[in-house]
Amino acid sequence: MSSRKILSNSALVLSGEVLDRILRLMLVLVAPRLLGAAGYGKFQFALTFTNLFLILADFGVHQLLIRDIARDRSQTQKLVANGLTLKVLLSSATIGLIYFVGQFTGKPVPDMTAVYILAWAMIAGSFSEYCASVFRAHQKMIHDVIATLILGVVVNIVGLTVLFSGYDFVVLSTAYLAAQLVRLVYCVIVLNLKFVKLRLGFDFAVIRFLAWEGSTFGILYFFALLYTNVDSQMLSYMTNDETVGRYGAAYRLITAIMFIPVALMKVVFPAMSQYFGESIERFRALFERSFKIMFLLGTTIAAVVSVLADRIILMFGEEYAPAAWALRILVWSTAIIFIGTVQTHATRASNHQKFTAKVVASSAVLNIILNFYLIPKYSLNGAAFATLASELFTFSFHSIYLARKLVVPPVLKLAPKIMIISGVTILYVVAINGFSMFVILPTTFVLILALTFLTRYFSQEEIEFIKIVARTPGKISIS
Repeated sequence: MSSRKILSNSALVLSGEVLDRILRLMLVLVAPRLLGAAGYGKFQFALTFTNLFLILADFGVHQLLIRDIARDRSQTQKLVANGLTLKVLLSSATIGLIYFVGQFTGKPVPDMTAVYILAWAMIAGSFSEYCASVFRAHQKMIHDVIATLILGVVVNIVGLTVLFSGYDFVVLSTAYLAAQLVRLVYCVIVLNLKFVKLRLGFDFAVIRFLAWEGSTFGILYFFALLYTNVDSQMLSYMTNDETVGRYGAAYRLITAIMFIPVALMKVVFPAMSQYFGESIERFRALFERSFKIMFLLGTTIAAVVSVLADRIILMFGEEYAPAAWALRILVWSTAIIFIGTVQTHATRASNHQKFTAKVVASSAVLNIILNFYLIPKYSLNGAAFATLASELFTFSFHSIYLARKLVVPPVLKLAPKIMIISGVTILYVVAINGFSMFVILPTTFVLILALTFLTRYFSQEEIEFIKIVARTPGKISIS
């Protein structure tokens, strides 16, 4: 896979994700306002509760498919068919477990009704991701982009219709179910027409391989989901629905930003997996370039959002104002996630996922301990700080491990330029904070571009390559 193809596919996926976020922006802004902090808190509880069980429906099979199919595409039919059998069994067990655990939550009937609806939405989404794993492994990113846009369009249309019709968070949950079902239909049709016939396989040796080898990815994913969602769950039981709603609004903004590393890694992970089996030098070069891009994007976004947090959070309404400091803390944890995501995907692509699983598990335990200590004292700000500390823990251990085993993360090399760019950006945004957002955001973007050029953050070779791609888009394959 050429570097040009990686870059063009990244641009395609990123464009799709940007369109998806724009499509969903109205729903993101309207839902907290119309549901209120308490109603939105209930919806946030239902969403995070079901997400805690997502790994059981996946169990690492998706990531394993991407890695192994990217290395040998002739195995696609065998892996997909037998993986589907495993996935049907896991999904059935997941639904059963959600219904069983749900009986002991002590939550009101409407809250649990939303949980059960979102559980089926989660299962549908998980099967869509299963199909999308094949698209990504074959680097046919256009199908993944279309599926993402379908999800965004349907959830936005149905969700807004529900909210403006005066329905509550329970009915809003059906919007997510409807959107995931439509997306799943598209993914299944494309998979059958262009890749492989979707059918059950009964090669128990392959099923056992997928279950055993995928379990490490699954454990990793479980603990990642745990410390992504456990803060909202703990806030729900240790505070009240209003606090959960405010924290959920701040976290929703963070989730919106996270499409950037997610989009890049959709393209980079299969390429990393392929390069690791072919050339360690190409693997290291791809890691360093991805790290470099994510370091710049993560820190500059955090710099801007941290200054404007008081104004940004008010998009949801005055009752969400207390979440401004939580947003400030969370956005810096996101900056760490940007570069940490490159690290964790590098370990997975190079068969070092067991280390990542151990670190992420330790980080999840740390997150829970910190939440127990900080939430009673500092409420939603304590939960945000627990997330930041956990991400620092994960990033630090991965930096040391990668430097010893595979490639040195260029943190120290890039840090001086990053400090200049983000520092000047913060000073500039503070200075013009009284102006309209329509002035602040575009001028800040121009400033960041200028600072990137003046500090020579990207090498001349990297700049020339980007120029070539920009001048010849018609010659770049996106297939």
